[in-house]
Amino acid sequence: MKKSVSLLPAMALSVAFLAACSDDSSSGNNPAASNPGISSDSTNPQQTSSDANQITSSDGTLIASSSSEDVFQPIDPAAITLDEDGFADIKDVYRSLQANEKAVFVIRHAERDMFVTRQGDLSEDGEIQALDVGKKLVGPDEFTYSHTDYVRTYKTCLGIATGRGQATFPNDTNDIYTEGWYVSNDSLFDEYSKKPSDTHTVTSSWAYNGEFADAFFDYTAKNEEMTNMLVGDYATASRVRVVCSHDNFVVPLTVYLTNKTVNLRVFENNKKWLNFLAGAAIITNDAGARRTYAVKGLESGVQ
Repeated sequence: MKKSVSLLPAMALSVAFLAACSDDSSSGNNPAASNPGISSDSTNPQQTSSDANQITSSDGTLIASSSSEDVFQPIDPAAITLDEDGFADIKDVYRSLQANEKAVFVIRHAERDMFVTRQGDLSEDGEIQALDVGKKLVGPDEFTYSHTDYVRTYKTCLGIATGRGQATFPNDTNDIYTEGWYVSNDSLFDEYSKKPSDTHTVTSSWAYNGEFADAFFDYTAKNEEMTNMLVGDYATASRVRVVCSHDNFVVPLTVYLTNKTVNLRVFENNKKWLNFLAGAAIITNDAGARRTYAVKGLESGVQ
């Protein structure tokens, strides 16, 4: 179920974002319920003022103002460049969005703290990372958000919305965006992931080379099914949606969408793995044509 919670006033949102979430087992299926600084509200998503570098709420309240160098400037898709590992900057991909196109960004959460459970939060650096990526995505479009039932994915989406200066936070929780989408045999996956291997090596080796295939569903079929689910129906889809997930889900999808050209081959000597706030972008136009990219929110798409 999609929830839209008010992000006004901006100061209250900042306090809410920096406060730690409580155990989400007490809040049902949405970590937002444990965040005391946000009230449930159905205010309209952000509206842009006539001044391109100001974003206002539906009542005219200024909630974000960027410097002149950050004013939204569209670019031609042909101007998008890839780094040595095959990643485009998420800011460039967003700004290349044409009038008849809609976008889905599927990214890994920001840097987390030491806890890997559902209650594991973002680190202080992770909170800043999410805000900074949101600032890259300031623009005239409505963004909606999807995340898993983990505090760190919820908080990443919230941080991006905060950085964008959104008036509301339209979001939903869905645990389909986890490695379980790809893993068909948990026991085999766990067995293959024991030392000297690990889950990253197993997932990457499968995505690129088809190794450990008996622990997974069919690579092409599951990626194509997920891609179609993410894109959805063009007529009803939001202009831009951010889906925040986890590395072992985002990696196979990104490898698939880039036709294996992105470098996430952690099994090779370079040991490159997906960085925080990196993943894939799927852009679809009203005729059904798609263009896809590996995207990075930070300086590098790999770690």
